[in-house]
Amino acid sequence: DKAPWAAAVQNVVSQYTTGDLRQVALDNVSLNVRKGTVHALMGENGAGKSTLLRLLSMTEDPTQGSVELGHNVRAAYYSQESAQNIDYSRSVWEEARSVPSKLNDVERRNLLGAFLFSGDDIYKNAGVLSGGEKARLALYKLMLEETNFLILDEPTNHLDQNTREIVERALLKYQGTLLIVSHDRHFLDALSERVLEIRDGKLYDYPGNYSWFLEKREETLTPQAQDTKP
Repeated sequence: DKAPWAAAVQNVVSQYTTGDLRQVALDNVSLNVRKGTVHALMGENGAGKSTLLRLLSMTEDPTQGSVELGHNVRAAYYSQESAQNIDYSRSVWEEARSVPSKLNDVERRNLLGAFLFSGDDIYKNAGVLSGGEKARLALYKLMLEETNFLILDEPTNHLDQNTREIVERALLKYQGTLLIVSHDRHFLDALSERVLEIRDGKLYDYPGNYSWFLEKREETLTPQAQDTKP
């Protein structure tokens, strides 16, 4: 491969206009997403996390700057809207077979079973699935794709504990690059090798897992907090 990064973000500004208000989601952000590394993306609600994920997945363009995928990088994006990418006129099994993959039918069924679709469940119409079942099916389809860069926005939302553990195990075996937004601390601790935080439109990079990030972030913010005390 020509470059050690899966994606490069250079001097990106992302702005939204609502009525007469202009909101800056990202302000001159630069980032190299390292190949083969699991990145956790942190930030308060509205900090710009989902914006950055959409930019990296090429589903949105920046106001300024550039976003580029690395050489031979094939990205797939899971968002809270991914369940909308399911064809509700098909059965679960028809959806499972709709994704091109090296897996044969037996292997596809086994993986469906791991995502808690088994027996007659696979012949259910996708339109009658619950929110959690739709999320599981969308994740299943994503895992089948021939990718080497997964961009995941809250992948464990709507999942029960068993399915969270299944997804965690599958991602631990994943050979490519991962960028994950999640509020699940255990999930992030088990997977993350690097933490990126968006704060006040800027990006901060912590080379460690989620617990290490919390410790170092506290050290960074404490002097500022002390300086602002009366």
